[in-house]
Amino acid sequence: MSNSADTSTMSRYKLCIEYDGTDFSGWQSQLDNARTVQVEIEKALAQILQHRVVLVGSGRTDAGVHAASQVAHADLELKDLPPDRLRQALNSLLPKDIAILEFQKSSPDFHARFDAISRRYRYRIENVNHPLGRRFAWTPPCSWDDGEIQPAVELLTGRHSFKSFSLRRPNETGYFCTLTEAEWQIDEDGVSFYIAADRFMHKMVRGIVGALIDVGRGRFGFEEFFRLLERPEQNSVVSVAPPHGLTLLKVEYPDGF
Repeated sequence: MSNSADTSTMSRYKLCIEYDGTDFSGWQSQLDNARTVQVEIEKALAQILQHRVVLVGSGRTDAGVHAASQVAHADLELKDLPPDRLRQALNSLLPKDIAILEFQKSSPDFHARFDAISRRYRYRIENVNHPLGRRFAWTPPCSWDDGEIQPAVELLTGRHSFKSFSLRRPNETGYFCTLTEAEWQIDEDGVSFYIAADRFMHKMVRGIVGALIDVGRGRFGFEEFFRLLERPEQNSVVSVAPPHGLTLLKVEYPDGF
């Protein structure tokens, strides 16, 4: 297998990817050769195309986090292989916890990460553990009051610093982002928390969910939640919800992408 392809004959392709993150160490390749979604897809592409491939995702998902529609791009030399044939070939090689939903040619300047304008997540919380859904929902070891939580959820939309709810990464460029959606959707089995923003920091959604449950169980009140949002502090008292309840639902791009 060649280490590289002729870049002059390459085109850029956009991939839409679904995965069950339970048995992955996240999306992004890592120095310790841990199993990641990016590496699994790159290996399968390289096996088919016989040259090294670099896949660029819209963002990182942590170990245990799922995706219904992750987006990535890659520069590939397909020659006479139609994109849909390559998608089928990829899905035959990939492990069963990854599927390529779409595979299409994009504009040469499309960038899966930098062109994204919004990402939407769902965090699923259930009142009672359901064995068939336990890989995709969190059952907190406590009861909570949705009525106490709802006023805190209503504070979230708009532009804020989410430093109190995030863990620091090297080279983090600030903690401000704009939330366009925050919905605590109650049903008979529990809650689906939907959240969308222009960017997310490390473990931010899980930090918000943990803090909301803490409000609902009386660990701290609405006023303390307000202070965490309006006067943020790193390494605050916020609990971080586990990863398996979190799913990336959609990545949005400007028209034309």
